[in-house]
Amino acid sequence: MGVSPATLERSVRRSAFFAHLVRWGLVGYGLLHLLVAWIALRIVLGTRGTSTQGALARLRHEAWGVGVLVALIAGFVVLAVWQAVAALVGYRDDDGLMRLVMQAGAGSRVITYGYLAFSLVRLVVGDGGGGHSPRHASAGVLAEPFGRIVLGLAGLVVVGVGVGLAVFGARRGFEDQLDREARKGARRLPILLLGQAGYIAKGVAFVVIGCFVDWAALTDDPSRAGGLDQSLERVVRAPLGIVGVLAVAVGIGCFGLYLLARARHLAPRTLTS
Repeated sequence: MGVSPATLERSVRRSAFFAHLVRWGLVGYGLLHLLVAWIALRIVLGTRGTSTQGALARLRHEAWGVGVLVALIAGFVVLAVWQAVAALVGYRDDDGLMRLVMQAGAGSRVITYGYLAFSLVRLVVGDGGGGHSPRHASAGVLAEPFGRIVLGLAGLVVVGVGVGLAVFGARRGFEDQLDREARKGARRLPILLLGQAGYIAKGVAFVVIGCFVDWAALTDDPSRAGGLDQSLERVVRAPLGIVGVLAVAVGIGCFGLYLLARARHLAPRTLTS
C-alpha cells in the first residue's frame, strides 16, 4: 500500500532537516534581492553597465566567488524541491479548486527557482548567456507566427503577477508564512513593514517589466523589452523616474530583508503550503 499525500505532508512538516534546507534557500534568495536593490541604486546614481547577471558573473573570478555561486545554486535547488513537494502533496487544508490553484502556483515557483539555479550553473561553467538575454528572447518570439500575440499575452501575465504580489503585500497575506514569534512578538511590526514594502515594490517591478514587454509586442521592436535593469534604466529617464526607481530599489531591498526574517521565523506549516 502506498503512502497517502496527507501522510507525506505531515512527514515533511515535521522534518527539521528539510526546514533547515528551506531556510538556507530563503537566505540565498534574500541575498539575491539585496543584490538587485544595489543594482537599482546604481542606476539611480547614474552608474550604467551593471546587471544582475553581470554582478554575479564577476563572482566567478573571485577566489571565494565560485563557492558563493555554488551555495546559491544549492539554495535554489532546495527551493525548487520545496515547491515541488508543495505542488504534489501540499495545501491539504484547502479543498477542491482552491487546492488546485495553490498547487499550480507552487508549480510555477518550481520553474522560477529552477531557472535561477540553471542560470547560475551556466555562470559557473563559463557560459555568460549573452545570446539568451530577455531582448534576444523577445526577438525570437517576435520572429515566430503570432509572435506579437504570444509576447503580448506574456507581458499581460507578468503584469497580472505584479498586481497580485502588490495586493498580497498590501493585505499582509504573507503573515501566515511566519511563525508565532514573528506574528505576535516584538519583531512583528518591523517584519510586517518589510514584507509590505517588499511585496508591493516587487509587484511594481513586475508591472514595469510586463509593460515594456507589451510595448515591445505592440511596436514589434524587441529592443523595447528587457530585464529589470534595462526597464529601470528607461524609467529613470522619465519625469520623476529617479524617485520611482529609488522607491523600487528600497522596496526590493526590504523584500530581501523580509526573506532573511522569514528564514529565521519559518512557520512549519509553510513547508507544504
